[in-house]
Amino acid sequence: MHQDAQIQSILNKMHTMFDGAVGPNNRAEYMRMKNVSGIDWHFSLTAEDIINQKIPRMVAGCTGIAKVFCKYATDAGLNFFVLTTARVADLAGAADDHAAATAERIINGHQIIAVRDENGKLRAFDPGLQELRYIKPDIYVGSIVKFRFDDVIPHVITAILTPAEYNKIDTYKKLRDLYVNGKK
Repeated sequence: MHQDAQIQSILNKMHTMFDGAVGPNNRAEYMRMKNVSGIDWHFSLTAEDIINQKIPRMVAGCTGIAKVFCKYATDAGLNFFVLTTARVADLAGAADDHAAATAERIINGHQIIAVRDENGKLRAFDPGLQELRYIKPDIYVGSIVKFRFDDVIPHVITAILTPAEYNKIDTYKKLRDLYVNGKK
């Protein structure tokens, strides 16, 4: 199967699963309904948790969407990477804040997927979209990208991770560290 067709097939499977999710499509309301709390709750979800508990996409967020994509893509034998991106405006001074042990600011970001084309060049796409569309700029740590939901505030790619590395993100702090410091 051609790579783009394989990716679209995985996206279709994933979005069909999310379309069958149960419960409110709002994280705060879902957490109240399920009697769970804390910033780390949705970061701690595994792909299996999201699939088996039929957790809605907006509850799982982009972290959960990327985890589900990782599971389905790994099962399908796709060779891919997960990119963490952070809003550029949120990163200004964040490393200094962290190093100075001051109160950590929340940093907004987004997780996307990258595959290599026939020439070995990385091409990225947002698995949150139901139709495969590649992001235009060159893909590397430090590259600035813009997403469909936020054309005003650019994001910077902060890390390129294997699926196994990405699936170890189970707290906001781990994700924030990738946003601020990248992969070490």
